[in-house]
Amino acid sequence: MVDVSIPAPEKPGMYLSGMVILYGVKLNLNQSFGEFDAGENGNAALQMQLYRGGKKQENDEYSIVLAYGYAFEGHCYRLDTNRVFIVKGPKPEDAAGCGFDDLPTAARGKYQMWRVRSNEELLEIVLNYGDVKKLILDANLPGRRSPSSYAITASLAHRDGRLNRE
Repeated sequence: MVDVSIPAPEKPGMYLSGMVILYGVKLNLNQSFGEFDAGENGNAALQMQLYRGGKKQENDEYSIVLAYGYAFEGHCYRLDTNRVFIVKGPKPEDAAGCGFDDLPTAARGKYQMWRVRSNEELLEIVLNYGDVKKLILDANLPGRRSPSSYAITASLAHRDGRLNRE
């Protein structure tokens, strides 16, 4: 019986607390860059490449991951939307656990997992496509703004709008 809530087993050897297993696909599997649709009915593309110290990194040195879910402390979770991360440390492994064990033959080997420490740094790439009204105007309506944008207004309103303590 396969339970989709069981993550991949730990690697043999030392147990590392705070390990997160990230599940998804590697977008730069066959080339050193990841490619994203940039609109115009599929006629435009954005290519993303990682450089370190001015040197182009090859596809076996990092992963551009389209993530679907993760496992942490014995539980599997799905992300609310697909998210794109750049993983610089661990190498990808074939996905195991969390429902990836009994995939159809055609899908085997396409999904991968990355074992990352919870304190490891990741770069998340946020991809939004739309018109100016949706991306700028609607996104900044009250109630949809980031809480940090309200802090600026609150600090200016404090002390009757004065910036000093007198």
